[in-house]
Amino acid sequence: MSIHRRSFLKATAIGVAAEALHASRLGAATAESAPAESLGAGAFPKGFWWGAATASYQLEGAAAIDGRKPSIWDTFSHTPGKVRNGDTGDVACDHYHRYKDDVRLMAELGVKHYRFSTSWSRVIPDGRGAVNEKGIDFYSRLVDELLANGITPHVTLYHWDLPQALQDRYRGWESREVADDFATYAGMMAKRLGDRVSRWMTLNEILTFTQLGYGVKATAPFAPGLALATEKERWQVGHHALLAHGRGCQAIRASSPRPCKVAIAENFNPFVPVIETSEHIEATRLAFTRSNANGAIIVPLLTGQYDPFWMQQRGANAPTIQNGDMETIHQPLDGLGFNVYTGTYVRAAATPAGYEEIPMFDKFPKMGTPWLNCVPESIYWGIRMIGDALGQRNLPIFISENGCADSGPTPATSEVQDIDRVMYLRAYMRQMQRAISEGRKVVGYFPWSLLDNFEWADGYATRFGLVHVDYTTQKRTPKLSYRWYQQVIRSGDAA
Repeated sequence: MSIHRRSFLKATAIGVAAEALHASRLGAATAESAPAESLGAGAFPKGFWWGAATASYQLEGAAAIDGRKPSIWDTFSHTPGKVRNGDTGDVACDHYHRYKDDVRLMAELGVKHYRFSTSWSRVIPDGRGAVNEKGIDFYSRLVDELLANGITPHVTLYHWDLPQALQDRYRGWESREVADDFATYAGMMAKRLGDRVSRWMTLNEILTFTQLGYGVKATAPFAPGLALATEKERWQVGHHALLAHGRGCQAIRASSPRPCKVAIAENFNPFVPVIETSEHIEATRLAFTRSNANGAIIVPLLTGQYDPFWMQQRGANAPTIQNGDMETIHQPLDGLGFNVYTGTYVRAAATPAGYEEIPMFDKFPKMGTPWLNCVPESIYWGIRMIGDALGQRNLPIFISENGCADSGPTPATSEVQDIDRVMYLRAYMRQMQRAISEGRKVVGYFPWSLLDNFEWADGYATRFGLVHVDYTTQKRTPKLSYRWYQQVIRSGDAA
């Protein structure tokens, strides 16, 4: 069975109950949640970013033309047995040649914001050194097409497709060198596109590509599928990614020809109180800071330090930190992208950590894929805990990914009636409205994904799109959920 990119949330939760740290460090939680009647109250504010999201390797195709060289995902997907049905991203949605048609679909949908990633292998094929002008030209033309249709580009610089050349040179994220090379790439992109692009994201889901991409004493299931000797090496990989983020922020701001905004997209684990009373809300706050997943990435990212207790629990496996690293990692952010699909229920308990997780059972409601438990409250509590647990109450948050895979039939010649996706999106949006109604700074929403595409180790068997793609003919057909989302944008309300 293939391991999905987001399944790390379950894996990294193992052993969390044994962890404990001092709650006072990160601020006290508010005593109670908002009254139930605030759920779904009010429309979305004027100026809210209605968007859509994609990623380069998942839809571009054109894998070996116009100077592009392989990424680790090209190598991984071409390795027998790694991806379902032997699928690769060689053609994907052929967005490289069909981007104007896809922008037209966005314009008809009504989105005014588009999150996409750039392929490092397309613009700097060897990961360092010479810039590929044809690669830059593609993204320049895409940006111009978006702007001509009144759509603001939001560029993610790394969505998992590391140039294979850097993997071969120094084992990629295992080396500190990657932070320097990423900063050079980030600065180049900001310099070349910054006259028209003002919103940037450095990396996408650090913990996913560092924890699932590397195994300890066994081959990891996820690209690049490398085995490490110790857990320390694994945490060091994550530290290098955090360092790359910090240096990337610096490079973008230093290189952009005009003022710009810099963010990151992270799928931190949103914990949800199973009962919304003071004791269980406090347990949720403790879980948010103490979990392996959040303690490894979002806590140092937003606070500038690994928690001392988290480091103590790692012991000899804790990452090695050089002078100046944490200052580099803790760059000021103009926004935080929250990739949210599911969550974990918790309650107060007499454990060293002060909480316990409520395990999900096999028949808990799921959405299209076995890992996606439907937990709409996760979007609200994830937003809330960035403020209540980490003290970042003034940091604008946007939902950079949220969605589910098709679970119903996929007719070949008519509209996909994906009522399950409509139900899922509506439920999550109402919880997002709840956060907004409480005054939390939620500024935008980018459902995953605009198009059906290459869904990593699941290949083309799993479809997350608002638009159906026939991979044989490349015909695009909007689904029922596309029509529903179109109406949400028009009305400004998910009711």
